[in-house]
Amino acid sequence: MGVVGESVVRVDAASKADGTLRYTDDLPFEGLYGAVVRSEIAYGKIRAITFDASFDFSDIIIVDHRDIEGRNANVVLTDDQPFLAEARVRHIGEPILLLAHRSKRRLREAMAHITIDYDAQEPVLSMEESLALKQRLYGEDNVFKAIHTVKGSPPQKTGLFSLEKTYTTPHQEQAYLEPQSMLARYDGGRVKIIGSMQCPFFVEAALEGLAGEKIEVEQAPTGGGFGGKEDYPSLIAGYAYLLCKKAGQDVKIVYDREEDIAYTTKRHPSKLRYRSRFDATGKLHALEVDVTIDGGAYVTLSPVVLARCVLHAAGFYDCGYIRVDARAVATNTPPNGAFRGFGAPQVLFGIERHMDDIARHLGLSPAAVREGNLPGAGSVGVSGVPIAEYARLRDLFETARRESGFDAIYDAPAPNRGIGMALFMHGAGYTGVGESMLASSVSIALEADGSVEIRVGSVEMGQGTLTALPQIVADALDLPVGMVSCRTPNTAEVADSGPTVASRTVMIVGRLLAQAAGKLKTALGDYGTPDAYRAAVARYCKSGGPLQFGASYEQPADILWDEDLFYGNGYEAYGLGCYIAEVEVDPVDYRVRVVRFDAYNDVGQVVNPVMAEGQVEGGVAQGIGYALCERLVYEAGRVYSPHLSDYTLPMAPDLPEIAVRFLGTDGPSLGLGELPMDGPSAAVANALVHALGSAFDALPITPEAVEEACR
Repeated sequence: MGVVGESVVRVDAASKADGTLRYTDDLPFEGLYGAVVRSEIAYGKIRAITFDASFDFSDIIIVDHRDIEGRNANVVLTDDQPFLAEARVRHIGEPILLLAHRSKRRLREAMAHITIDYDAQEPVLSMEESLALKQRLYGEDNVFKAIHTVKGSPPQKTGLFSLEKTYTTPHQEQAYLEPQSMLARYDGGRVKIIGSMQCPFFVEAALEGLAGEKIEVEQAPTGGGFGGKEDYPSLIAGYAYLLCKKAGQDVKIVYDREEDIAYTTKRHPSKLRYRSRFDATGKLHALEVDVTIDGGAYVTLSPVVLARCVLHAAGFYDCGYIRVDARAVATNTPPNGAFRGFGAPQVLFGIERHMDDIARHLGLSPAAVREGNLPGAGSVGVSGVPIAEYARLRDLFETARRESGFDAIYDAPAPNRGIGMALFMHGAGYTGVGESMLASSVSIALEADGSVEIRVGSVEMGQGTLTALPQIVADALDLPVGMVSCRTPNTAEVADSGPTVASRTVMIVGRLLAQAAGKLKTALGDYGTPDAYRAAVARYCKSGGPLQFGASYEQPADILWDEDLFYGNGYEAYGLGCYIAEVEVDPVDYRVRVVRFDAYNDVGQVVNPVMAEGQVEGGVAQGIGYALCERLVYEAGRVYSPHLSDYTLPMAPDLPEIAVRFLGTDGPSLGLGELPMDGPSAAVANALVHALGSAFDALPITPEAVEEACR
């Protein structure tokens, strides 16, 4: 049937459009509402918790850390984060108590009659304070993880130019449509968790530590995630579980937007120092990068975010000597975590701004400088090995440069207008040996009527999994796509295909599903028509053969990785992008408008072109927001702007028409989810530099920043 490559209509489009799809807060519910009592200070010891004697707490379910039967630790990479604080709090908003009641009003009243006294200590609120050891928060040096890697030797050539610049990037809010929400169902002493999440098996693992037993976890339709529902849902699921277990009733917790913005994970802020040495043509001979990211109060996913920072920090240019020193540090701010791009957007902003700065330093075209540094046949990446996708990067770059007319526009810009470019790659799948450690598996089930059900933990959160995965299986079986469906991800019923993160769903899970479908096809024997297929299914079912077919991940033999040396193939494959932005600056109010955006991508075989274009358009919009307007204000460790009315997101009228091109579509699918987020901020900032001749090294570039640069 050849349905891969076809723009099949999303299977969930109608239910989302007509409002019949039920998200967690829409599910039938007659239980208690849950709420979280949080720390009001950034750092200190809990001295006393007082329940106002004038208030009747008798009908309020109250949970504290002493109600936890298992471990009071949300284990992600380490076990430093408690579900509920015991003696010490490390950030404003840290959960201390849980309450539940049938009335939300009674909950609010009860929370107002609880007083927590603290011995407050001076908090650490910046990366600089952390590294200066203002307080010792973690280990001996406040460093969650440090990575140092060197490729090659410092150049001995004389007469090189040198340039040193520092770039900074801020927090970013995921701004998913549906806030964090979780429902715990009580049934005769057993608890089942249903909720908004990206990784049901992550939640199951976290609850097993909390409860001391496996808890069934089911993903509800999820209104967006962007990484914000990767690790955080384990916490809110734990809260719903604890209250449900103690109350013996269903419990639902749905954060309001203020609570969600103020206390859930964000993109890591970063400080990036680039020092380069290059010749008169702009050819790089040495690149030293120093990366610091703010992890917040607990480790969460910071070490793996940092690893991706390191592997993307130098971009993908040819340079004989590259040194990267990187660290994730602890502060007394809410923990940061996963966000689309997962560390790459920060450092790719740094290296792509730096390539333009080299060009400005020499008075050359930024396109010419990039061209002179494109990797060749003998090039190796920062981790010391060649990258297969290097061979495709030049074609992408040259096509984007030629078709966009970059050089002509750059050489003759209109007043107050500029053009900028970013060239980048994104490693798809888990970093290093991560995919091997996950050991993901998939399963498909043959039904008697010939239909096929996909049973995996990979979730739909808006990106199109419920449509793309059936396309892959239908294509492998030569069936109409309507004969293949996905079972709702439930940890008791589906295979653990790993988390829905890291641009891995189509590339890794899709490939495994194609293998499983191949096994089913072999079992059925030859069939060429729908009637022959149904006859083959009938014969096979009558034979009593297995009805489920699976496949498990096996690391390709050519993938090598040494975590200690940080040497080898950081990723199995890379998606490629070359993005070009044109901006216009209002000379009166200094507002910046992106007037044109061309997104050239190479992600191999595109499964569903319309959905893929949507992924790129969404990522570009998110990247433009990151570049120009999204700004979270923190004061004394507290998010000062926890409302969407204060957090400016780009709306449709703020965006240009985004021209999306896919090249190299004949290869295997390489992963697309995160790639579009990586390049827009650098392309927009470089266009602004071109328009105004001033450096823009810190995001977001607000009108105030533009005005200051123009003074």
